[in-house]
Amino acid sequence: MRRRLRAWLARKPSGYRFTVGRILAIYSGVMVTLLLAALDQTIVATALPRIVGDLGGLSSYSWVFTAYMLATTVTVPLYGKLGDVYGRRPLFFVAIGLFLLGSALCGAAWGMPELIVFRAIQGFGAGGLFPLSLAVVGSIVPPRDRGRYQGLIGGVFAAASIAGPAVGGFLVDNASWRWVFYVNLPVGGLALLVIYLTMPKRAPRREHSIDSAGAAALAAGTTGLLLGLVWGGRQYAWSSGHVVGALAAAAFALALFAWLERRVRETILPFGLLRNRTVWASIVCVALVGMAMFGTIAFVPLFVQGVIGTSATSSGVVLTPFMLGAVTTSFVSGQLVSRIGRYRPNTIVGPIVLGIGMLLLARMGPSTTNGVAARNMVVAGIGLGAMMQMFVLSVQNSVPVRQMGSATALTQFARSIGATLGVTLMGVIVNQGLPRAARGHEQLSHRLPLRLRVALANALHPAFLASAVVCGVVLVVSILWIREVPLRRGFEDVAVGDEASPQPGTRAAAR
Repeated sequence: MRRRLRAWLARKPSGYRFTVGRILAIYSGVMVTLLLAALDQTIVATALPRIVGDLGGLSSYSWVFTAYMLATTVTVPLYGKLGDVYGRRPLFFVAIGLFLLGSALCGAAWGMPELIVFRAIQGFGAGGLFPLSLAVVGSIVPPRDRGRYQGLIGGVFAAASIAGPAVGGFLVDNASWRWVFYVNLPVGGLALLVIYLTMPKRAPRREHSIDSAGAAALAAGTTGLLLGLVWGGRQYAWSSGHVVGALAAAAFALALFAWLERRVRETILPFGLLRNRTVWASIVCVALVGMAMFGTIAFVPLFVQGVIGTSATSSGVVLTPFMLGAVTTSFVSGQLVSRIGRYRPNTIVGPIVLGIGMLLLARMGPSTTNGVAARNMVVAGIGLGAMMQMFVLSVQNSVPVRQMGSATALTQFARSIGATLGVTLMGVIVNQGLPRAARGHEQLSHRLPLRLRVALANALHPAFLASAVVCGVVLVVSILWIREVPLRRGFEDVAVGDEASPQPGTRAAAR
């Protein structure tokens, strides 16, 4: 038995660059890193209503997510480029270190402004967790077999889906919400150890230039846009100088970013890849799916605790079916795609089912039971799981192998910007729908008066309907512009997307 196991681990499958044992060792580091990121998403979403109740500031609810996502969005392309230059192993250490520092500070936060700042620090680290991990996966497993290995990653998200909401709710109800951040510390320590033992220790350094001016312009533009959206109609009127100034500054910064990217030697984002129709359509879909996904994760616990009137533990139990449905369906879809070599059916069925789930969520009210809410979340999770990895796979399969890292970073940037805008826009919609009496109820409790529960439900309904509309847009884009590209069986195969050569200013992407 041992001989067979050793022989299996030492086998190097056709079309692969590493042995099975080496691939599994690298995957172990990737999975622990993804566990760290997945746990944070589910735990914080469950605990946030209680955090708001303790620190105050219901109107700042969405900013706890927005600050995190904004920092993540800005740093994703930097991690992608620096990983190609210096190797992904040292970047993993930087990302996880910043994430753990932010977690420790969040646990010690004494007010909502401080918590939002510390969540931004956490986001600066989180910006590297997903793109670095998925880039590693894309570089060690050919596209045709990648679905089989999704089960390993799916197991991580399944564990986080079960443990995250349950642990988060238990800590909030029985200890302190601060422990939802402190729990990241031992998991992060394990991730650092596993990466130290499994990842390649050195990578050849390549000639490079970092587009710092472009990164600063992108950060300024995104920040101004989000500030304008959050302030508009809430703190200030849409026609006020604050809102108009923020949006004008965002437009100027983003225009400056576009101007800079046309002139630098190496762009911060590989825009040349967008010449491929399947790539740009998949990037758009990744962003839109991120909007629907993170908006749901952020506001369903608020609905369960504020409208249905149950505890943080119960809201975690309701969020669990959503994540389990997504993870299980993603695993099954990955196995099916690896067998038949077709991913486009998933990109069509997924938005339809997710849209139905969003419509079901929009029909919930104060009389809705936890069981009905859980059922609706399962439907939404199945829709998300059917397509959550398919768009990334279609991008990776449509570009040359030499551009794999840049393409993966671009998908994660789109996902981050979509998630940031999704949570922000849903927060704007909810704040606009709240009556004045509910807006003044800053100390959130899961035993709100019936009239405020009804008001909160009515404010949340348009947000879920907006997510359903987003799913409709994903469906249209998938049908019209995403084509089926045969999945490659090895790394030396030529992708149909090879005609998407980088622009002259994207030399690093081609290396």
